[in-house]
Amino acid sequence: MTRRPRRTAPALLVALVLLALGALAATSAIQTLLGRTPVVSLDAVPSALSGVAWQSPAVLIVAGVAALVGLVLLLAAILPGPSHVLPVGTAPAATGGTGGAEEWGPWSGGGVETAGWHRNDLALRLRRRAQTVEGVTGATAKVRRRRVKVVARTHRGSTGELRQAVETALSSDLDTLGLTARPRLRVSVSSTRKER
Repeated sequence: MTRRPRRTAPALLVALVLLALGALAATSAIQTLLGRTPVVSLDAVPSALSGVAWQSPAVLIVAGVAALVGLVLLLAAILPGPSHVLPVGTAPAATGGTGGAEEWGPWSGGGVETAGWHRNDLALRLRRRAQTVEGVTGATAKVRRRRVKVVARTHRGSTGELRQAVETALSSDLDTLGLTARPRLRVSVSSTRKER
């Protein structure tokens, strides 16, 4: 189960540029047909470009920028983005069944990755779990591809022991989820107590 993000930003960028160019060309063509002065003269563009040499710096710079933009858009279309879902393990787990045989765990999917944690759901779970630790008044959690960053807030002046308690609680929580690739956990605690 691997859900990749849609490439909406590159597609939207290309669509807007093509829409703007098409609207400009259509407006100029309609104004020319009606006998009015067009926004961009259809004769002005070829006449302006006729005096430009292919080796001129302006042409080379525009060509380089266009090639770079095209390469970025091509890579955005080809390369997969980060997965929205972190899959859970598919290895058989000993569930304590009769006969001593290994059975599939509840999240294993029978050998096929059919379950996982969406990044937003996992961040919400970890944030709520951090808030259950005594002394934590609030927390935020961000789940990235290979790491989880949790920032807890407290009214306490000393944050060292609390950071360790939050990290221990979240580590054990992550261990119980059975993720195929457990992300690295980074916990920090900020105190809301004003220094006097």
